Amino acid sequence: MWREWKIEWMKVQRRGIGLLVFLFWGVTALWSTWVLHGVPKSQLEDGFRMMIFQLPLMDTILMPTMLAMTASRLCDMEVKGNTLKLLCTMERKEHIFDIKLLTGVCYLTLFVVMQMGMMVVQGALYGFVGSLQPRQFFFFFLQIYVVSVGILLLQVILSFSFENQILPLAAGLFGSFMGLFSWFFPKGFLKKCILWSYYSDLCFMINDWDREAGTVTYYDAPFDFLSLGILLIIVAAGYVAGKKYFLRKEL
Repeated sequence: MWREWKIEWMKVQRRGIGLLVFLFWGVTALWSTWVLHGVPKSQLEDGFRMMIFQLPLMDTILMPTMLAMTASRLCDMEVKGNTLKLLCTMERKEHIFDIKLLTGVCYLTLFVVMQMGMMVVQGALYGFVGSLQPRQFFFFFLQIYVVSVGILLLQVILSFSFENQILPLAAGLFGSFMGLFSWFFPKGFLKKCILWSYYSDLCFMINDWDREAGTVTYYDAPFDFLSLGILLIIVAAGYVAGKKYFLRKEL
């Protein structure tokens, strides 16, 4: 499988996926900088908590589209070129699905690590009071990473299912809208039924807006391990079902 994965990286070198990931990261960097630029210095004592609340909201809007484009770029060469059958003569069919998903996860990991590094750098530049606690850092990573892996898995399955990649990309845009609207849903069964809503469901920061003073205060909330467990089950079941579907698919 190592040889096959090495070949996959050789194939994606000219696909521009790294540039795509960097561009989306650049959008979040500019967006978060704009948000911080408008915050009075007196409120930056909650800077890290504010960013832990704001970045998942940005990712809810941007990440589903980025992951849809990433999965499409990974799969469209074989799907559009109708070369999956030929590829299966050189690679084991079950490895193709895993390698595509694993390659996408690598790009996703790069994005999340850059985003977390950006938060630390912004904290130093804007003089956030206090430090980013390891607990906050770890839960933020879980919140963004696990949800995004689930969405990437869905997009890889869709990209393998449709020769026209417009449909998987449309699913990514739909996910962005659904995820954004889910921030206004109350916690409950409905949120747990929508994959993109887990960005908000796993949010462990709450805010208190003082209308008269015009200030926002952020507080740590207990991390929702129940939602994380349900999400992990969904991702695991999706992987098993998606791979089984790919293996049964006629090429």
